Amino acid sequence: MRLSTKSRYGTRAMVEIARSYPGSQATRRDIAERQQIPDSYLENILASLREAGLIITSRGAGGGCRLARHPGKITVLDIVAALDGPVMPVPCIGEAGVCSRKLGCTTRHIWKELHTAMEAVLARHTLEHLLQQERQGCMDFVI
Repeated sequence: MRLSTKSRYGTRAMVEIARSYPGSQATRRDIAERQQIPDSYLENILASLREAGLIITSRGAGGGCRLARHPGKITVLDIVAALDGPVMPVPCIGEAGVCSRKLGCTTRHIWKELHTAMEAVLARHTLEHLLQQERQGCMDFVI
């Protein structure tokens, strides 16, 4: 199971935007260059993040992107959900009627446990937490 490229790029873009919080904005061009994200792909990602209420964008000479709320209030789960929808290892966990075997499924408890664990890990990490780790040099993970 893998997170989509959209979620990985989106998380990196949000970290870049969080670096400007609270005083300034990050431009799409700067985000694309610093995070090595194709500009046209980033444009779609930013539109989804804006629609989800995670960022505020402005156009024009002084335009750019800024967080809609404090970096400690935005989790990686928020970002992934905005870009890819709910984190579901299998469809039967979230959608009623997807599987006729739902009630008698021997393995469903495993998939529910995996879903809970995935959500917990993504919800535990905020943008503020990622920036703190970066400042402390604790970058033993790749986004």
